[in-house]
This record gives sequence, structure tokens and C-alpha cells, in this order.
Amino acid sequence: MAWAAKQQGGGSAANGLMHLESENKILMEALTARLGPSQKREPCELKIADFDDVLYKLFVPPETPNLVTLHCAIKDWKGVKDNGGQDRLEETFPGCVCTAEEGFDVAIRVDADNIPKGPWGSTREACAKQMADIKTLLVGAPLVKAFKLLESGGSPQSGITTIQMRKPTPDGGGEMHIVAKADRVTVVFAVDFADETDKAITRIFLQEFVEAQRSVNNCPPANFSRGSEPPMEIQSFPNADGNPDIAGFISFTIFKSHVDSKPKMLQSAKQLVNFLTYLQYHVKATKTYMHMRMRSKVNSLLQVLTRAQQTSTEAKEKKTFTGKTFTRK
Repeated sequence: MAWAAKQQGGGSAANGLMHLESENKILMEALTARLGPSQKREPCELKIADFDDVLYKLFVPPETPNLVTLHCAIKDWKGVKDNGGQDRLEETFPGCVCTAEEGFDVAIRVDADNIPKGPWGSTREACAKQMADIKTLLVGAPLVKAFKLLESGGSPQSGITTIQMRKPTPDGGGEMHIVAKADRVTVVFAVDFADETDKAITRIFLQEFVEAQRSVNNCPPANFSRGSEPPMEIQSFPNADGNPDIAGFISFTIFKSHVDSKPKMLQSAKQLVNFLTYLQYHVKATKTYMHMRMRSKVNSLLQVLTRAQQTSTEAKEKKTFTGKTFTRK
């Protein structure tokens, strides 16, 4: 993708904006300890909240510490499930799908003594990494489904697939619209923040994607439009009316050359699924940087005022060589 092409070298800030990894680090650490080489067979009940209103629950019962169960709640699970989410879950974790607890949408149970063999392989480390990245796996299912049709030259289904990532809050949110056609797949993000300052920063940030594509070869075309002017691809969608109060729309057009191999297809889906998280992180980081600069400037001005000396206005008496006194004003 355009925003990742300039970031050769992972998450190094020296190479540009930071690129966040998609898997949940806390979940990854807990799973690696129980599925990895150390095989830490300790019971646990760990609840984790992730970006995009995703919730996890990792449960290992004390009576059977080899059984690791992961529950997951997705914001718009119905839309994800109807567009390939359930099928991709069963394909990735064959024989591991189980009934989820109340409050969660999906669950998988893995036997640490008998790791299942999936598309990722059969190693413990790969299984832990795949489970920690289950949000990308599920939310990216509609994208992968559309990309496979594009790559194979199949006829796409009519209509627009809409996945609600999260409702607009002070931390940001929006929807992802997937428009599949015979020669392209257009992914449109309706982005919004509750705070007006965040909205202004977001508009500037999104416009930079349009400028960045000019210097990156073979990247997906990007287009930005304000909230009152939704892209043509979703104007026929009943709930995609223009709203001048939102931050705006950003759309990425994926062609066959961008998804003509499985690694490229999965990488494109991963970048798009985590786009709003990427955007939210850098909007908040921008505000933090601006606040730090303002505080630093205020501190430097206070130091100048502290060092300043006020000139006295009182009259001073002086003496001449002969001993006479006079007052100098």
C-alpha cells in the first residue's frame, strides 16, 4: 500500500511514520508462553480490549491446562460473518471452532499437545501468532473474498459490503465500504472524530495520502473527499449520504496487479483492516507532539522572563571630586 511502501524497515520512526503491527501484543505474549517452546502450563482468564472495539478473552482451565480457548467479540460480526468471516475462521483453524461465551461472537480451542495444521503451518509459534492476529483474520475476510474474485476474474456480487469498524468517539471511528467490480475493488473509509481539532488534523492527514501516491510506484490510487461529497462508488448506498460534519472519505482502488499472489493479497487486506487504527494512532501522536512543542516553548519563555532584570527608576546621589553631592535622574 502507499503508506507502507515508504516504511521499509518496519516500525522505525526514522524511515517515516510508524507502522503498527497487527497482532495484539498482550495476547501474543500470553499465547506464546502457553503454545510456544516454554509451554507454560498455567491456568489463566485474561480479558483484553483492542482497537476497533474488539474484545478478547483467553481462558485456560486449571483442570486441563493444555486446552487454550480464545473468545473474540467483533464490532460488526454479522456483516463479517455474512461475507466470509465464518468460512475463513474454519479454514484457518480446522476443527478448533467452538461455541463462544455470552458477550462474544467466535471462539477457538487449541490443544497445546496437538497443535492443528492450518494454512500457516503446524508450529506452536505460528499458531500463537495467528491467534493473536484473529481480528485481522476475521475483519479482513470480506476483503480477501473480494480480492480472490478479482484475482481469478470471477463475477463479483452486486451491492456494497459495509463493515462498521467502530462508532465515532473521541478516539475516532468510521465505516469501511467494499465495492467489488470486475476489474477493481474500491475500499472506501468514512472517517470521523468527535473532537473538532482531531477532525482538522485528520483531513490534512488524509490529503497527504493523495500526495504520497505520486512518489510511490505501482501503489493503489487514493482519493480524498470531504464529508459532504461521498465518493461516487458509494453514492447509491442508502446509508452513505453526505455529512459535512464528518472528517471525510478516503478511498483506495485495488487492481489485479496488487493481489496477484497470496502474500500480496493477505498483506493488502491486513493494511486496509488496520488503516483506521493507523490513522487514529498518528492523529493522537500529532497532537501529543504539538503539545510537547508548546510546553517546551512556554518553558523557554519563562526562563527568559526569569533571567530578565528590571532597571531601577530611583534617583541616585553622586559626589564630585571636591566633595559636593548631586542627584542624577
